[in-house]
Amino acid sequence: MPLRKARYRREPVTDVNVTNLIDIVMVMLIVFILVSNFVQTGLDIDVPNVRYVQTSGKEKILIGVNTTGEISLNGETVTQDELPARLEALKAQYPDEQVFIKADEKAFVGDFMGVASIAKMVGFEKINVPAELLKAQKK
Repeated sequence: MPLRKARYRREPVTDVNVTNLIDIVMVMLIVFILVSNFVQTGLDIDVPNVRYVQTSGKEKILIGVNTTGEISLNGETVTQDELPARLEALKAQYPDEQVFIKADEKAFVGDFMGVASIAKMVGFEKINVPAELLKAQKK
């Protein structure tokens, strides 16, 4: 029995199937959108839990203090020496705005008070401390 000869295509393929490429791009786009929603900017801060929280929704000037004493201003890490100049620029831009100091519950009180005193020195009269509402205790 003679062996069968393999036939090879001699003309080049002129059409490209892009369906698979579009599927991969769409999946990558969905993954990128989902992951970008979970990315946290700024410092890792666990604010204290309290029984009552009043929200204002106008947090234009947000200072963060974490457990190691690092400071962030609106999501950007700054040093304590840079903070007064940056706050003065924000005070000029938003003269009637309040300052929100988001301090980690395990941060040193001295770090928090240093940031609060800088904000008062710059001229901010109202300083707020955001907190999270206590979750219901399981029985």
